Amino acid sequence: MINIDSKKGQEMLNYVSPIYDQNVIMKGIFDAIGSEADSSSDLADDLLLQFFPQTATWGLDIWEQRLNITTNHNEEITIRRAKILTKLQSKTIINPEKMTYILKNFVSADINIKENIAPYTFKVELLSHEGFPNDLKDLYNTVKRIKPSHLAVEYNLISILQSDIYYHLATLTGESIAVYPWAPKDIESRGNFEIGIIQSSGAEYITTHPK
Repeated sequence: MINIDSKKGQEMLNYVSPIYDQNVIMKGIFDAIGSEADSSSDLADDLLLQFFPQTATWGLDIWEQRLNITTNHNEEITIRRAKILTKLQSKTIINPEKMTYILKNFVSADINIKENIAPYTFKVELLSHEGFPNDLKDLYNTVKRIKPSHLAVEYNLISILQSDIYYHLATLTGESIAVYPWAPKDIESRGNFEIGIIQSSGAEYITTHPK
């Protein structure tokens, strides 16, 4: 008995008379035709993804060629997409809001552009809660390319990381008390101790001298 693995083949079988449900030859034909239809459908879906840089894979080569970007297959696909998006987005006039939008393609951080921190100078502040990649040269090169050529730029990178820290503590305490007959009998000790411990061990020695 032949099972139809093709999704399209099963759909075609559902449109014909039930007498073909047990027909080995017809089910084989539907499975073969359906496999080709499945491949065509997957190819069409994959082709649509190449129309947009955000989802393109093998189509990135075409985008890079169109925008005169050097193709480097050793780069991560996210970096290649970011370069394409930056080139497309930087065709308009650059202002702080536009630059912030472009730089977000390269790093996951809060970006703040401060103008006129010094004559002909602006600052790019990046605040991240996830840390920064080891190499930000693509971001620096992008700023250099899209900024007005007469302006200098300074960078301020702030990384705030939150994590749980666990301390394991142990303490060993000891006490020695000597009570003499002529000493006052009312001995009182007061104190507040706040010590974070997991396991503690204590020892106490008391020496009592007879009259």
